[in-house]
Amino acid sequence: MLRELEKFGPNLKGNIESGSRLTIGDIARAERKRAELWHRWRALFERLDLLLTPTTPVPPFPVEQNYPDTIAGRKMSSYIDWIAPTFLVTLSSLPAGSAPCGRTAAGLPIGLQIIGPRFAEPKILAAAKLVHEVNPTGRPTG
Repeated sequence: MLRELEKFGPNLKGNIESGSRLTIGDIARAERKRAELWHRWRALFERLDLLLTPTTPVPPFPVEQNYPDTIAGRKMSSYIDWIAPTFLVTLSSLPAGSAPCGRTAAGLPIGLQIIGPRFAEPKILAAAKLVHEVNPTGRPTG
């Protein structure tokens, strides 16, 4: 397998290399942390039906750029850092959807992430449909 590793891009290769160095203790600590995050989300959804956030913290950037160097003055050390708003939702096994909700001044799409508690997929899809109906963005320009 390690011989085949060189065929992958830097992100996937780095993930596999990092994962192969984990010990059972590392995995157990990560699972405890994931359970902690799950309970924090669960408590939040006792008060909220859905949570709306930007899908990403930055507008689209050139495909040749692996990830943004900085966001709001904070240096990103890896591609995982910039995608944390969606990564933490996925890590907690929560349902979420992304709906186009507008454009930047340059005409680039902006997404709205709609997050719900377990089994809230119908509610998330209904909210995404409403966002689209209220603010149809159409196809990207250029």
